[in-house]
Amino acid sequence: MPVAEIVPAKSDSPRRRAPQKRAEETRELLLDAGTELFSSIGFDGVSVRTIESHAGVQRGLVAYHFDTKEAFWKQAVDRVFAQLVERFSQVIDLMESLPLRERLKLYVTMFVRFSAEVPQLNRLMVQEGKAPSWRMDYIAEKYIIPMQADTSKALGVDIDPHGFYLLVGAGAFVFSVEHECKKVFGIDPRSDEFITEHAAIVADVMASRLEAVASK
Repeated sequence: MPVAEIVPAKSDSPRRRAPQKRAEETRELLLDAGTELFSSIGFDGVSVRTIESHAGVQRGLVAYHFDTKEAFWKQAVDRVFAQLVERFSQVIDLMESLPLRERLKLYVTMFVRFSAEVPQLNRLMVQEGKAPSWRMDYIAEKYIIPMQADTSKALGVDIDPHGFYLLVGAGAFVFSVEHECKKVFGIDPRSDEFITEHAAIVADVMASRLEAVASK
């Protein structure tokens, strides 16, 4: 009786994996470039070709990987907000057992540190918040409104517009204009010492505001 031939299971060879890896790297390069340009110039101010040139890739690869400029913008926005959502999820459970000021300090510190590391998010919001558009609707409905509600629930206090923009303005703006801060004050706002002190100050100001809201 003949012995059955044992056929080894197929596996992805290095030759097969290489194109996939290159495609993933190209997508990341494009998303990095798009995030930077959309946040500094705006959606209407930057062309697909400029994005490809900034990323150092061949022409036509935005369309190849993302289909349209609009779809590409959404993926760039989704990626940067996913980072913030992940940071938020890391602290939200810890906030439940803390008093208001400690909850707020934890949350504000997370937000300030994220804003220092990823200033493109605040710059992007400044670009898109200046006028009504499908892009502003997309960000507000998918991210800002749900996160604002989740934050209010985690803090146990409703965040009104004053508190919201106090947090965003005080917590993120300095990192969006870091070169101004360096020139005027001779301080690098993205240094750990500055971030720690800035987060504590913003948390104190926010606590006073939220305690006033809670007492009404």
